[in-house]
Amino acid sequence: MIQLEGRNPVHEAMKQGTVTLLKVERGHDKEVKIKVILDIARKTGVPVQMVNRRQMEKLSATGKHQGIIGYAQTNALWSLGKVLKETGRNLCVVILDEVQDPHNLGAIIRTCEGAGFDGIAIPKRGSAKLSETVHRVSMGGSLYVPVWRTNLYPAIKRLQDDGVRLIAIDSSGKKPYYDEDLTGAVAFVLGGESKGVNPTLMSKCDKVVHIPMIGKLESLNVSVATAIVLYERVRQMDQRE
Repeated sequence: MIQLEGRNPVHEAMKQGTVTLLKVERGHDKEVKIKVILDIARKTGVPVQMVNRRQMEKLSATGKHQGIIGYAQTNALWSLGKVLKETGRNLCVVILDEVQDPHNLGAIIRTCEGAGFDGIAIPKRGSAKLSETVHRVSMGGSLYVPVWRTNLYPAIKRLQDDGVRLIAIDSSGKKPYYDEDLTGAVAFVLGGESKGVNPTLMSKCDKVVHIPMIGKLESLNVSVATAIVLYERVRQMDQRE
């Protein structure tokens, strides 16, 4: 069971049919977006509890509930094996090496959902976990994109054994990302906010590419870098069709 806060994440979960309970702050039930959610709840039989402002503030883990909290069931039993089994030949996943900011993880999940990616692997230690903040920032994307915790090195070996190319995104890469073939079965490896991709992990990758920086800064925020590279893959895939 996960707690979703905010109108857009709750609305997405309502459309998916995973919400089992809604809590709405009194006075917010007249707002347009919440009225839409409540209409779905009436049609689908999802129970609604009206609570006062103080109760809502106690329930909220993020402080950004926008007057509504939903409790949803989700399939959390994802694994690399399950994703490989259920995905076709053009598997595309993201591997995050110690991305610790939940806002970055949420933004990356949202981008992966928009770009049609098959999942995100995060390490068992040193990484942000799926939390209320991640669910809120992903705007409901966490309900659609498989995210699983794993030991990265065995996961990388299994991906390569299955014919998936690993491409690290790092400033040390010799080739710009747009000059690399990003189509086919591929896993993009991105590092955390402060250290980038671990050198040992990078050495296991098939390619290392960089995002050119024209200004004075050396790198981009990891969620922005992810979006840039993922949508370059979308562009290249569109050109192949």
